[in-house]
Amino acid sequence: MKETRLPPEGFSKVPEKQTVLSTVLGEHDLLSAQRVKRKELLESLEKRSPKGTKTAYISFFCADSSSIGSSDIPAMGDILLSVGDVHQLNLIISGPGGDGIVAEKIIEICRAYCKEFRVIVPNRAKSAATIIALGADEIVMGYCSELGPIDAQVPILVGGLLRYISAQSFIDSRTSLLKNYADAVKKKEDPKPILQQIAVLDPPFIDHCEKLMDFSRTVASKYLESYMFAGMKKKADRDKAVRNVLTKLSSVGTFKVHGRMIAGHEAKTDLKLNVKLLAKDDPIWADIWHYYIRADVALASGASKLIESRAESLYSARRSE
Repeated sequence: MKETRLPPEGFSKVPEKQTVLSTVLGEHDLLSAQRVKRKELLESLEKRSPKGTKTAYISFFCADSSSIGSSDIPAMGDILLSVGDVHQLNLIISGPGGDGIVAEKIIEICRAYCKEFRVIVPNRAKSAATIIALGADEIVMGYCSELGPIDAQVPILVGGLLRYISAQSFIDSRTSLLKNYADAVKKKEDPKPILQQIAVLDPPFIDHCEKLMDFSRTVASKYLESYMFAGMKKKADRDKAVRNVLTKLSSVGTFKVHGRMIAGHEAKTDLKLNVKLLAKDDPIWADIWHYYIRADVALASGASKLIESRAESLYSARRSE
């Protein structure tokens, strides 16, 4: 039985096998068999929730070669429709990052379906995925979980190859050149070499980089104040906590590289985020980890993204080389 696949980056539903023939064929279909295993793990996690609390677990996984983008919104909306309104919504997320505007939208649509929003990071949630985590009431992390800086990444061509560079790096380069120019003038040195470097700067591009950085900080600040740090009674305390997170997560100087690991303990103690740390032998973590491994293998088998609940599963085909 052939699996229906949409064009690259289009989401396709994994069919639920119900007839006798399709059930038998499904037993020989690795894709469907693994879907059943992942569904069982999501159900197990929901059963571990406190009695009387309507809880749902959904997932959003991006392969290393993919990123959060606008095509994820309708897929995420469809998955949320499959679970309906709940008290607590748990989003298991894994990915290298992507569009911050889409990250903001994902936070909003997830919160439209729940009173309490938790983000679970089994391995890594970087950049825009970190912004989604900051929009939660609580972040669940384990011994190998990691968040990352929220400095916006700008695509540029280097030697004909597309590379992503921190927007803050371009801003810092301009600031450094202007300082060097001022120092040269003050010391009565020849400023022409520095002026030549300043002349090749693209002011509109630098302005765009500044706006990207401001956007990331604005979005993170809004959700941190409204949810993560909402329990702080004094506004001054909330503002201080928000500044601490934004300063550290948007600083290129602090983490040096965009992919720098921010582990659970660091997120809890240094960033003061509301992080729940699970031990590696915690039965809840065991289910989360088993689910992560199975979902990651599904991505390695050809999908670029996987978004699912126990009721529905959507995947996106990887672009052809």
